[in-house]
Amino acid sequence: MRVAITTDSFRDGLGGVATAVAALARTLRTAGHTVRIFTAADPSHATLELDVAGFPALRYERLPGGRVVVAPVGLARELAAFRPDVIHNHSMAAMGTQALAAARWLDVPILGTCHIYLAGFLGYAPLPLDRVPLMDEAAWRYTVTFFNRFPLVTAPSQVMARELIAHGLRVPVVAVSNGVDTRLFHPGPQISGKDSVTVLHVGRLSYEKNVDLLLRAFARVAEQHPTARLTIVGDGPDREALARLAGELGLGESVRFTGFVPHEQLPALYRAADLFATASTIETQGLVVLEAMACGLPVIGVDALALPEVVHHGVNGLLAPAGDEVALAQRLACLIADASLRHRMGAASRRLAERHSLERIAAQYERLYRQAAAAPPPSFPPSWMRRGGWLWGMLAAGLHLVRGLGGGVG
Repeated sequence: MRVAITTDSFRDGLGGVATAVAALARTLRTAGHTVRIFTAADPSHATLELDVAGFPALRYERLPGGRVVVAPVGLARELAAFRPDVIHNHSMAAMGTQALAAARWLDVPILGTCHIYLAGFLGYAPLPLDRVPLMDEAAWRYTVTFFNRFPLVTAPSQVMARELIAHGLRVPVVAVSNGVDTRLFHPGPQISGKDSVTVLHVGRLSYEKNVDLLLRAFARVAEQHPTARLTIVGDGPDREALARLAGELGLGESVRFTGFVPHEQLPALYRAADLFATASTIETQGLVVLEAMACGLPVIGVDALALPEVVHHGVNGLLAPAGDEVALAQRLACLIADASLRHRMGAASRRLAERHSLERIAAQYERLYRQAAAAPPPSFPPSWMRRGGWLWGMLAAGLHLVRGLGGGVG
């Protein structure tokens, strides 16, 4: 098949969505499909072996890596030239809206993946909305209104699929994991006689990841386990504040901030650690958690959103109530103190991660692409756009012209 993937911003290995898109594209290509990624232009694309079509984009600096593609006619023209059998959209913003329009006018089947729990990112709005009453519900309303335009939707976890339905999604939704490269991410040799235990955190250093809570919990643990170490991998707007907090908590010798680490170098860091920890409450699956599990690490997490689907309490890790610093510290101390428990839970993590191998995920998407091809075309634009319309009328006319020039897609 010829598969077009649309996403707002794509820099390989930078962010969970980009990592998942790159992994899916590579796996589909290995399986014999032709794949092109349509996204915001970036200099890094020139060094990739992936086929990427980049478009001019506005930068939105409040959101790390934020790009806003506004190229409806250009996107439709490039899609017409590529002649895809299906469009797989990973955006719920500007690129997603334009992908829907192009799919409708070019008569190409489309499906959409909802990666993001939007209410967890309201702090990145031009005016921070995370503390405004009723904004969580407004975020869900936007999410389901957007995805109701697709004939078929996927989400990376059963929890996220159920939440979409509960908030008003009317079209079919299927839970499909983001997948993990179980060949790249695998356990390393066991090292005996270590003097210290290393806790690892990987992710963007920003407010929604609750790294400050993890630091405070680790500070409690360090009093009883002074040789324990915490490695924090990643970068983000809160890095300096978190480094200051570590110093204020007396963790200057116990915590290491690595900064950004390229994705292909992460396996070595996972294998050098003894357990993985996260206090994030906004994970629709948690790709770094899957990577840690694939490397044979037990996981400490919080009982929120989709984490309990991959972290089975008492099996491959331990969960604490969201926001509970004391409980999180207790879970950390339990695994830091018990090497045999870490080993048993780490082995269980690897077995669970193998269920999320990229080969399995690509096979699921192959079936869904065929299903999308048999579905009715997407409803676009929605009725309020059709009523109000001069802008959408111009967009429609432009896309109609592109469709005629491109000879259609078949």
